[in-house]
Amino acid sequence: RAAAPPAVPGLPPACPDEPGVPGAPDPLALDQLATDAAARALALLRTGEDPIGGLTLWQDAVRLASAHHTAGLTGAARALYRDLARATGRTTTDLARAASAWRQGGLPALNALEEPWDPPAGPFDRARPALLAASRGSFRPDRNRLTAGTRQLRLGRDGLWYAYEARPGSEDWWPAGRPSADPVSALPY
Repeated sequence: RAAAPPAVPGLPPACPDEPGVPGAPDPLALDQLATDAAARALALLRTGEDPIGGLTLWQDAVRLASAHHTAGLTGAARALYRDLARATGRTTTDLARAASAWRQGGLPALNALEEPWDPPAGPFDRARPALLAASRGSFRPDRNRLTAGTRQLRLGRDGLWYAYEARPGSEDWWPAGRPSADPVSALPY
């Protein structure tokens, strides 16, 4: 009889802290990949399915980057963002924004960031009156997005609302807050 898989994956051995060998892989990247591989292997043992097997190269890079918040990145983490961005043909800013979306709600949140779509009548149509009634402002609709000044809500295909913020005068939207089925609750302020 086979032993049951452990409750949580173990940690990989620590990388030696010796001066770098020219051309050697980055220890932080190796540690992250080993930890990620262990977690995926455990999920595969438990469920028989690879939880991220269907991700594209970009989506997987975003998932990996999301483990490191961009505020206060160490040199090694900055290098990881740079390398992942380069490998996917995107900028580090694109990757940072996408990683922020992933932290907001995984693949559905990333899709809300990147894929405008035309939602059917229903929750989208009821959102504007609900926001007005809650004194949250007058939002302008555009596809699956509602915008009021520096605040934006995006309806994901999963039925959740994702909040975004931009600096005044900018169209550079960044994820903010947590997703919610209620548009009023999704706004962080």
